[in-house]
Amino acid sequence: MLDLKKPIIEACIKSAQKNGWSDAMGVLWGSLFLESQPLSLDALSEKTGYSKTTVRSNMSHLENQGIAHRVVGPLGKQHRSKQHRYELVKDIEALRPAILANKKEEAGLILQALLQAKKRLDEIEARDQELEASLARAIEVYEDAGRILDLIARFSYKELIEILETKR
Repeated sequence: MLDLKKPIIEACIKSAQKNGWSDAMGVLWGSLFLESQPLSLDALSEKTGYSKTTVRSNMSHLENQGIAHRVVGPLGKQHRSKQHRYELVKDIEALRPAILANKKEEAGLILQALLQAKKRLDEIEARDQELEASLARAIEVYEDAGRILDLIARFSYKELIEILETKR
């Protein structure tokens, strides 16, 4: 099983690093792939070697990103208390809102910063036309990115595939 999971875990670590997340988050994310049942904090801690505190905080972040979710269920037949277990979100429609919200927020933050820079540049008497043109292009790119994300949000993944494939 480790041979199957190793490339998945490595890919998740690279993705986590690209997003500025910890390697632990990538390892936990990758560890949940190919699991048939949700895993408890104890099981994730045991599989990864991370402390339960590290697992809990990183899993909370993965939940906030919409990548994983918490399942609450009984510990077992002999226990009456409940235990939190984690599994990956495996439904594309459930992943879409979180992914889109993150990218929309990112594009929005950059666009606001660009618009603020343009406003400051407009207040300066000595104008740099090259800088103004560069800023205008960047603003246009991020406005278009926002429109694209809005369009993606309007349609289901199946509708998007159908629309895009028919436009080829």
